[in-house]
Amino acid sequence: MKRILLLTSAVALAATALLDLRAQTPPPTEPPKVTFPFGRECVVTLDRKTYGGEATTAPPKASGFMDDWTVRGQLIYLNEDWCVLKDGTFENWIPRGQVLLIRASR
Repeated sequence: MKRILLLTSAVALAATALLDLRAQTPPPTEPPKVTFPFGRECVVTLDRKTYGGEATTAPPKASGFMDDWTVRGQLIYLNEDWCVLKDGTFENWIPRGQVLLIRASR
C-alpha cells in the first residue's frame, strides 16, 4: 500500500512540475514583419570584397557614392536582385549581393 501511495505521489509531483514548466514557457509567436523604408532617405553600406581586387580599391565616383563604401539616396525599389536608390536625378542600381546594410531614420 505504501508503494502505491508513493508511486501516485511521485506521478502527481512530476505532472505538477511539468504543468508549471509549460506555464512559464511563452507560446511561440510569429516573427515581426520587415518593412523597408521606401521613399525615405537611406544610407546603404556596400561589401567592398564584391568589387574584386584589393579591399582598398575605391568604388566608382558616381552620384550618391561616398568615400567610405556607402551610398546615400532615397530607396525607391528593392527585390532579390537589386537595391535602387535615387539621388537627385540619378538612380543607383546596386546588386543586392553587394548590400551589407540599409540604414534609414524613421
